Amino acid sequence: MILKKSGVIPNDNWGEKQADVYTDVLGQAIEEMTENPEIGNSIEHIRKDYRLYHFKHHFVIYRLSSTVLDVVRVLGEKMDIKRPFGISDSHGDS
Repeated sequence: MILKKSGVIPNDNWGEKQADVYTDVLGQAIEEMTENPEIGNSIEHIRKDYRLYHFKHHFVIYRLSSTVLDVVRVLGEKMDIKRPFGISDSHGDS
């Protein structure tokens, strides 16, 4: 799959078998998103025009245009979705 060939899914981190599993899961998510582009929830409060799709144990952050579904980030479900965008939950409290 193109994700592995492009280096998006590095085999050296998990090994070939786990990379194949991850690729399959991500491929399923992208297929579902392609069939129903608005399947994810709007996350306008984080970034304009971005959507978030929770698929199995991952969050797929993406944006839509009239012709393209652009996957921006894929995060594990335990990860803070605001952090990759430089947004902190702290309000300056000590």
